[in-house]
Amino acid sequence: MGNPELSLAIPLYNEEANVAGLLGRLAKLLSANNLDYEIIAVDNGSIDRTGELISEFAKRNMRVRKVVVKVNEGYGNGVLRGLHKCRGDFVGFLWGDNQIPLSIIISVFKRLKRDDLDVCKVARVSRTEGFLRRIASFFYNIGVNLLFGIDSMDMNGCPKIMKKSVFKAMDLNSKDWFLDAEIMIKAKRMNFSVGEIPVKSKDRKAGKSSVNFFTALEFAKNIFKYRFFFNK
Repeated sequence: MGNPELSLAIPLYNEEANVAGLLGRLAKLLSANNLDYEIIAVDNGSIDRTGELISEFAKRNMRVRKVVVKVNEGYGNGVLRGLHKCRGDFVGFLWGDNQIPLSIIISVFKRLKRDDLDVCKVARVSRTEGFLRRIASFFYNIGVNLLFGIDSMDMNGCPKIMKKSVFKAMDLNSKDWFLDAEIMIKAKRMNFSVGEIPVKSKDRKAGKSSVNFFTALEFAKNIFKYRFFFNK
């Protein structure tokens, strides 16, 4: 079997309630759209049955491959470990929490190819988090846009899909939640074209978000670092 056209990495941390259904729906969607694909399911240091359930699914579907991260070092690390295993001409990643309709992946990929973009992603225009979380996200997006000259409605919106050559050129290294912003910052600095597709997000039905107060501190630290020390 040759390399697939599209590879999608999914970092999964303690998602035993979501993982089987997610992989099943994603594989069905990609097959129904006649895509030559692979799914890289990353057990990102889970301490529940996430890894076991990934293994069970991968045995039934040869297009699903498992990557194991023994100790969780952050969301970004899980994504990057998966992306580095991707063999497709186009690579991308999405969340494992089922808050974004999977069908949007097809729209993102079609737009990427149709407009010959380097990166294409979603932008959440209707969000279901609490008031404080929405306010924090609003000011975060405004801040990153202003500091780095980016024009994005939703810096962290996923899925994100890009040409594999673009992924390699970016040389990404953020192991935490700043990975999404790093992609957008480097796309701007390297003159890569970026497209966004608006989407409404849904409530998380199972599992628990790992975003917390320390995530906000990570963002602040990384914004400072990239703004004043990494200007290339």
